[in-house]
Amino acid sequence: MAAKRTVIATSARALGAALTLGAGAALVAGAVLIPLPSHTASVPSVEVAPTPLPQSLVCAGSLLQLSNGAGADATTASGVGTPKRSSGSDDADVDIEQSPLAAPDNSTVSDATAPTAVTAPAADPGVLIAAAQSVAVAQEDISGLASTNCAEAQADTWLVGGATTVGRTSFVLLSNPTEVTADVDLTFFSENGRLDAPGSTGITVPAKSQRVFSLAGFAPNAKYPVVHVVSTGGYVAASLQQTVIRGLEPGGIELTGPTAAPSTDVVFAGVKITGTSAIAERLSADGYADLQAAVRVYVPGDTDATITVSVASESSGSADGSYTLSAPAGVVSELPLKDLPDGSYSVSLDSTQPIVASARTSVLASGAIDFAWNQAAAPLDEDVLVPIAPGPSPRIHIANSGDKEATATLRTASGNEVKIVVPAGGTKGLDAQPNTVYTAKMSSAVSISVGYSGDGQLSGYTVAPPSDLAAPIVVYP
Repeated sequence: MAAKRTVIATSARALGAALTLGAGAALVAGAVLIPLPSHTASVPSVEVAPTPLPQSLVCAGSLLQLSNGAGADATTASGVGTPKRSSGSDDADVDIEQSPLAAPDNSTVSDATAPTAVTAPAADPGVLIAAAQSVAVAQEDISGLASTNCAEAQADTWLVGGATTVGRTSFVLLSNPTEVTADVDLTFFSENGRLDAPGSTGITVPAKSQRVFSLAGFAPNAKYPVVHVVSTGGYVAASLQQTVIRGLEPGGIELTGPTAAPSTDVVFAGVKITGTSAIAERLSADGYADLQAAVRVYVPGDTDATITVSVASESSGSADGSYTLSAPAGVVSELPLKDLPDGSYSVSLDSTQPIVASARTSVLASGAIDFAWNQAAAPLDEDVLVPIAPGPSPRIHIANSGDKEATATLRTASGNEVKIVVPAGGTKGLDAQPNTVYTAKMSSAVSISVGYSGDGQLSGYTVAPPSDLAAPIVVYP
């Protein structure tokens, strides 16, 4: 009898549960079937055009050497050569000001050789300014040409170039044009991977000043250094200077600005190949291997990169073929460019992994040697200014890595205008007027650089996108 009551009670509880679930299901079904009132509201937002800050660019100043100019005190940096600058605006009525920055690490600095902030404090929003500098030196132990675009200070930049092996001297230049102190962290990589570099973090760069550091102090005996610069507080314009001497023979100078951030698509415009026969005769000699044209690549991630290299010639305007190379993850590699006849080329890298890269070429003419580092050029799809610093045979190089034809219209301040049609995947060039600033308008995105070439002189720089500091921003309350 007790067992029977237990079965009845259990059955009753089960039946109750089933009824409850059924009722719940009916209610849910009803909620689904019966239309519910709806209400949507857009997120309130407002577009704000901030008061534009004065546009500010930084020119690096004179070259440097580890001596006081008389060959003594090799622990002190001193200036070499006087920079020549070209600057301008797309508004002829805008006054451009040039103000020297403090340079406590240069023992011979003067207003003429100091790093310089280029500003247009009274410019209206949207007005563009640009500047570039060049330094030519012909001394017993240092000679060549170094040119660079005067750059906007940034929070995050990559420098790819230089070396600290025998006969190679490199400096990292950090210029702070802002009104506040910049705190900078430097991270170094080489053919041996990430380097342990005591003292490379928490570097203070005072407002309106430039600090200079020997790369060998952080990355000794590095064949393929890469530097990552991160700044907080004030931003800095970072650059890297390299000089080469082989025995008693000067081997050139270069001042390298930032290359593009890690990307799977990298483009170099205006890679100049010259003096190939003379260089080939020297490559086998001790200390001359770095005359070889090459691409320096760093893969920041953990996976090796497969890189397709495409080359286009300015003489034909179109692509000349491609080939594939590999780059190991976490280390810096130098990948030789295939044998190319003398001429100007665009070089595109299509990588399976994000990379940072620069391309190095050399010239040997009339017994003099120089070299150039070509930084990766960002695609430009809006109006930009192309400054032409003084230098031998200046030329504007335009590379089109897109899949459709692009037209670039270049205009000087006097109104002279040239239209250049660049085929898809191709490149074109234009001989430029020295000490001039061009306005460039593009029908679609292209990459632009400026190059110089002469006997024992080789250099160049990329054209960066215009500043977006004063661009409108969307605010969500």
